[in-house]
Amino acid sequence: MSIGLRDRSVYSDVLVNRLEKTAADIESGIADASPAVKESVASWCDLHGFVPSDDETSSIIAHQAVFGLLLKATLYEWCHRRGELPKFDGDAHEQFQLAHEETGDPAFSPCELDEILWSVEEANTVAVTEARDQLLESTQPATDIGRLYEALISGEHRRVLGQYRTPRDLAELMRTWATSGGDTVLDPGMGAGELSVPFHPDWEISTDPARVDGVDRSPLAALMGRVAQTISGQRHETHRTDFFEVSLGDLGGKVDSTVCNPPYTRHQQLPTEYKDKLNRQAENQTELDIPRTSPLYAYFYYHLRQFLDTESRAAVLTPHHFLAREYGKALKEFLLREFDVKAFVMSDPDTGSRFENAETTEVVAFLEPKSADSDTGVTRFIRVDENPGQRTILEAVRNTEQGERAWGFVNCINQADLDPERKWDVFFDPIDIETSILTPFSELADISRGLQTGENDFFCLSQADVESTGIDTGFLSRMVPPPRFVDGYDVRPDDWPKYSKQDRPMWLLYHVDSVEGVPETTYDAEAECADWCDSSIGTKSASAVVEYLCHGLPDHETLQTRTTVHTRDPWYRVERGDTAPILITPMTRSKVRVLLNETDARHLNSYYGIYPESTIGRTEQKALLAYLNSGFVDSIVSRHQHTLAGGLDKLEPGDVKKLPVIDPRELADEVVDTLAEYFDDLREAARRSEDRAAIINQIDTVLQREL
Repeated sequence: MSIGLRDRSVYSDVLVNRLEKTAADIESGIADASPAVKESVASWCDLHGFVPSDDETSSIIAHQAVFGLLLKATLYEWCHRRGELPKFDGDAHEQFQLAHEETGDPAFSPCELDEILWSVEEANTVAVTEARDQLLESTQPATDIGRLYEALISGEHRRVLGQYRTPRDLAELMRTWATSGGDTVLDPGMGAGELSVPFHPDWEISTDPARVDGVDRSPLAALMGRVAQTISGQRHETHRTDFFEVSLGDLGGKVDSTVCNPPYTRHQQLPTEYKDKLNRQAENQTELDIPRTSPLYAYFYYHLRQFLDTESRAAVLTPHHFLAREYGKALKEFLLREFDVKAFVMSDPDTGSRFENAETTEVVAFLEPKSADSDTGVTRFIRVDENPGQRTILEAVRNTEQGERAWGFVNCINQADLDPERKWDVFFDPIDIETSILTPFSELADISRGLQTGENDFFCLSQADVESTGIDTGFLSRMVPPPRFVDGYDVRPDDWPKYSKQDRPMWLLYHVDSVEGVPETTYDAEAECADWCDSSIGTKSASAVVEYLCHGLPDHETLQTRTTVHTRDPWYRVERGDTAPILITPMTRSKVRVLLNETDARHLNSYYGIYPESTIGRTEQKALLAYLNSGFVDSIVSRHQHTLAGGLDKLEPGDVKKLPVIDPRELADEVVDTLAEYFDDLREAARRSEDRAAIINQIDTVLQREL
């Protein structure tokens, strides 16, 4: 939005250098700190997730202390100019005490940073307090305060706290949609206040809130927001507390809208006790099973619902991961149940995050609370490749029809059709294929999981293992090594010498039913381990396979704890299964691979086996494999995958059965032959470690022409 006034930024390298110099003085003083200061450092670290013993901690705290000093001095000067406080006389410690007594403003109350600051005698704090006039001249105080903080605290250390300043254009987009003139606005995780300050402090416009309730757990972050709101002339109240401790009654009135950019802290970085507390609270509030792998921002979604009624709006800026990850299922179910989800707006993931040093792509959720029986409409998934401006994006959020745009893509999905079990990030990308003319995979083939041994490390052997144990090959079946050991798109009989040389698992202890001389076991469920039923352990057997099985229980580290193994009869008889001519890798961090199996080797559960109908011959199978390994089908597969914690994508057997595929029996013979030849070219190129992109493009061209 153009507001017709010229912005004045006071951010400068000169100011940053002044703060840096004073921070260096303080850092040297922290190194020789008194017990009282060390206690303050430990307390501050505990609140913010720092480790006191880390080499960088003293530097971080010194820079934060200097920044806090500048903010308090600026706020003091603002009060002085309005006659609320006497002129600043240079002694910041005494002046802030006076300011707290005179105004009662908690922003002047001491915190751990102040205790650290006053303890360092050599620190030239005057150089910082003399800069107090500069921030008051800013027409974009939230932006300037945020930029100063970013300059003083490295991206790596802000990332530990999940702190990312909201880009100004995104902030204005969210605020313009969520708020209207006279609103009471809640800004949890307020930080520098970029989301809730007025557009321009010198000009009140219709979208400026009547009051802002800002919440932040960190005293420094709360101070940043307090100063930004004050300079902007925005009526506000800053709550220096944990957002999860705040209730609607604490805010003193109705909330009309919420704008939120919560911390992006991952669950691994949350203290166990705190995470357990958040999880219990969220489950009590939502009556849902909330995964403990949920990041901190997910709990903000759960908690903020209580502050909104059906006339309210919320705009929330978070990483996009919840749209596809396992922990996001509960969150998506919650959003569908509690909100009319108007839109998700996401930047093109290929262009990177709008946030410096953020390892994610951001998404803005535009939400309107709903009652249990109210209807929902269309949810728009909007991908922004090139920013067309706030007005255009707002129009897309409100009522743009589906389709490609010069700046991105809009996909309209009925909210009632959204399934929380599925990935939602796929809706930001159009599919260029008409899947209605394809066939569900289950109509062409049977799909089943691979064999489960219960303990691969015991039942899967390399050639060296076979030779060292002396087990007769009559007890063994060839097995396809795990996907990480199989390059390319096929498995051939002449691969076995290579697997042997590489010491890969290539044999499965399989042709063993009931062997005389192998003791039975009993499994103790309470102790979660098995033991022998007789005392024959340690006896020398004439059979190498009996010897191997007899010594498995005492010698192997984990075999005795495997429930799957010891509930079988006998315990060493692994699952049975037929050789599959086609194999698919169900779990991957990149793209799914589908392999042609030209051997009699059996596959374990790191693959799914595909057993085509007998009317589909080898040439048709290769044509199908060309389709399944094409770039053309990637977007289709991605819509059926589940993303697990850690970013691993997985297909369940049911997902594979639903995949829309070509039926090679319905294609012209020359098309089938061409695709089959391209698949042969593809697997040969992979074996020679040659570039496969050109071949995949050729496959895509054929498929696009035919489909």
